[in-house]
Amino acid sequence: MTVGIILSAGESKRMGTPKQLLPWGKTIILQQVIDNADASHLEQIILVLGCRAGEIANQITLSPKTRTVINNDYQEGMSSSVKCGVKNAPAGAEAYMLLLGDQPFIGPAIINRVLDAYQKSKLSIVIPVYNGKRGHPVIFDAKYKDELLAIADRGARAVLDNHLRDILEVPLEAPEILTDIDTPQDYREAQAQAEGRKKD
Repeated sequence: MTVGIILSAGESKRMGTPKQLLPWGKTIILQQVIDNADASHLEQIILVLGCRAGEIANQITLSPKTRTVINNDYQEGMSSSVKCGVKNAPAGAEAYMLLLGDQPFIGPAIINRVLDAYQKSKLSIVIPVYNGKRGHPVIFDAKYKDELLAIADRGARAVLDNHLRDILEVPLEAPEILTDIDTPQDYREAQAQAEGRKKD
């Protein structure tokens, strides 16, 4: 079983307001991320909240396969959320898929493609790639659990650098795997891209 870990504990400093709660179509950004993961083949999902966790939790809906954990060390950055998610994953987890809470445009099809690649490969780290650039979501086999729980400033990149031969890159025609939403300009551009895809 691969457990999805949605990282959404940050302070949204560059946005100036909790980006998880910004409108996205008929819902909000974080709810769309949750819904995408829920509609995928992931069997269990862990949502990591931190900054303004109560406010955010009150505005989202979770399915039975998703549960929330609180990262009280969120001010230490994304590494702390990765560690929180991995620490709270079920003991039987075979792998962890890291999803970003500010990527509402990564739909179930992309998640399933990465999952499928992991399940069919003998390699233990799977990363989607667009135009030669690595994006998200990324899968780590559970054999890296201790290393993931020990990451610091460089985050999960440290684990990647230690296991270059274990990495499978999966080329996708999906530029959205490279895009997250950090600033008001990012948000406007992402909304415009989403509208453009609807019209295509």
